[in-house]
Amino acid sequence: MTQTNQAHTLPLKSLHLPPEPSAWPLAWGYWGGLALIVIVLLAAFITHKKIRNRNRAKKAALHILNQPAHQLTISEAQELLRQAALSYFPREDIANLTGDEWLSFLDSQLSTPRFMAKNEQWQIGLYSSGVNEHHTNLALIEDCAYWLEHALPPKRKYRNWNES
Repeated sequence: MTQTNQAHTLPLKSLHLPPEPSAWPLAWGYWGGLALIVIVLLAAFITHKKIRNRNRAKKAALHILNQPAHQLTISEAQELLRQAALSYFPREDIANLTGDEWLSFLDSQLSTPRFMAKNEQWQIGLYSSGVNEHHTNLALIEDCAYWLEHALPPKRKYRNWNES
C-alpha cells in the first residue's frame, strides 16, 4: 500500500500556459479591408477634385455675373458666356461663332431655347450705345445666368452642334 500512495504524490510541476496570440501581425483579411478603405478614400478624393476643377470656370463666370456692385452690360455678359463656353467646348467650333449662329449654339445646349426667341433684343442690346430699357437688359443678363447654370458643364459628350 505504500507504493500506491507514492504514485499519487509524484513531484509534478504546475501547468504553464503559452502567451496569448498577439494582434500583430494582422491577418490578411484586415490588410485587405484596410487596402479597400484606402482605395475608396483615394477614389473619392480624386473624384471630388475632378468635379471641383470641372466646375471652376462655371463658378467664376457666375460669380462675376452675380456681383451686385458691378452692373454688366449685355456685351460684357455675352463675352462672359463666350469665355465660359471656350472653357468647355472646342475652340475651333466656338471661337468663330457670331450673331445668329452664336445664339443658336447657346440654345442647342439648353432643353428649352431662350436666345433665338429674343434675337432682335440681343442684336439691339449688343450693337447699341448701351442705352436700352433696364428691364430688357436684366432679362437678357438673367438668360446668360440661366445658360451658365444649366448648360455648363456639358451633360453629354459634345458633338458639333451644327452637324445634324
